[in-house]
Amino acid sequence: MFEYVVHVCMALIFSGAFDQGARGHGSIQQVQNFKRFLGSTVALMSLTGAAVVTGTGSASAADPNFTFSVDRHSNDKSFSIQVFNNHVRAGFADWHANPGDEPNTDAPGDALQVRDILGDGWGIEAIAMAQQGGAGYRMATSRGHSAVYVSPWKTGNITEDTPIVVQVCAVKGAKEQCGTVYGLS
Repeated sequence: MFEYVVHVCMALIFSGAFDQGARGHGSIQQVQNFKRFLGSTVALMSLTGAAVVTGTGSASAADPNFTFSVDRHSNDKSFSIQVFNNHVRAGFADWHANPGDEPNTDAPGDALQVRDILGDGWGIEAIAMAQQGGAGYRMATSRGHSAVYVSPWKTGNITEDTPIVVQVCAVKGAKEQCGTVYGLS
């Protein structure tokens, strides 16, 4: 668009549309017309430039697209669910099955924690519940906190060998985008 406007301006200037009179002096009317033309052209070029800079397309590139993946720890009962927003790591939900299972951690057993590491305006929320339709045992969330935020461990004793599942969601106000439910049996 910008190039088109420049070409039109140049064509008009060189085509003689603003020729000076036969004596080499332009009339007042021609000068005023040229000023109006020049002002309109500058305004149009400014608007065109603003449209190029700000974009006039859809906001879909900025729309969140959350994906989730699980990384099982060596003991196969503790794991982390990674959360990605448009392929950028946004956070984690960590399930820690038993105290002392993982080296270099002071995490309690039967514990759930979320970590929100991306300042995208979305929080991370996880719930651990009984696999067979039971009520939620734990919920950890970063709601109400800005990134970077690590929730406290949500813990308590769960009877050994109770099948547990965890679901992680990206949350923002009433909106949520949730991943697969991962089993913890």
